[in-house]
Amino acid sequence: MHPDFIRLGPLDIHTYGVLVAIGFMVGLAVAAWRARREKVDPDRITDMGAWLIVSGMLGGKLFHIIFFWNDFITAWHEQGVRSLREGFVFYGGFIVATLTAAAYTTVKKLPFFRVADIFAPSLALGHAFGRLGCFFNGCCYGKVCASDFPLGVRFPRILDATGRLIGSMPFIDHLQRGLVNISATRSLAVHPTELYEVFGNLAIFAGLSAVYRHKRADGQILWLYVLSYGVLRFIVEFFRGDYETYFFGIFTLGHLMAMVMIVVASIALFRLRHQTDLREETAEIPRQARDDKKAASGERKA
Repeated sequence: MHPDFIRLGPLDIHTYGVLVAIGFMVGLAVAAWRARREKVDPDRITDMGAWLIVSGMLGGKLFHIIFFWNDFITAWHEQGVRSLREGFVFYGGFIVATLTAAAYTTVKKLPFFRVADIFAPSLALGHAFGRLGCFFNGCCYGKVCASDFPLGVRFPRILDATGRLIGSMPFIDHLQRGLVNISATRSLAVHPTELYEVFGNLAIFAGLSAVYRHKRADGQILWLYVLSYGVLRFIVEFFRGDYETYFFGIFTLGHLMAMVMIVVASIALFRLRHQTDLREETAEIPRQARDDKKAASGERKA
């Protein structure tokens, strides 16, 4: 865990923010590269990307305030405006950024699903950097696991200059639940759920990049991203340990959102495949008719 990337006097730059920024830049660069290959103006992609970054951050913060109000108020009382640098919900960012993309492509008269396919792999890549930032920040941590679990991580107790306990989040959580005492220097071992998502998102990026070269219709890559991330998130949520509310004793809010993603994407992909097959069959009929006509003409000449 390394929450502060660098300290310059009273100014501290958080590792989370640095990695999120890197994720945005790398993802946008890959999207612009893909746009050039697709003969889409990369300047449009870069311009749209700036809007998506801003809207995604605002959406992520808005959803955090709505669904984690108590956490937001606690952080606000302790840190004031500085607390706004942390606490973002991916689903909120994704929804608001998608609405922004729809509005932008409408105004600029760009094909929404073609542009969305260009951005989808980059979203997974950028998200991997963001989750790595979560790991260094100590948020989005996992449930307690066996002390000898090879992937288990222990987050440190963090004190400020006055000796006041300010972190880490897993340590404070375990302290409040009576799992450790104040003299402990680290939390219990927990699942590194942040890293599970890092490698999961990288796998999604690699998979979408491979499928992109063989896509059959616009929108296919977008919906494959929604489906694959929904599956990844649904699995990882079983190991998350930072939730206070559970539905039916086992499901988190993240589970519910992931299920919606899986269902919507599955329906969209099914319909897209059906429409693509129908178009290909319709296009095949005139070709077959032309071939038959040429064959008949050849027979008459013979």
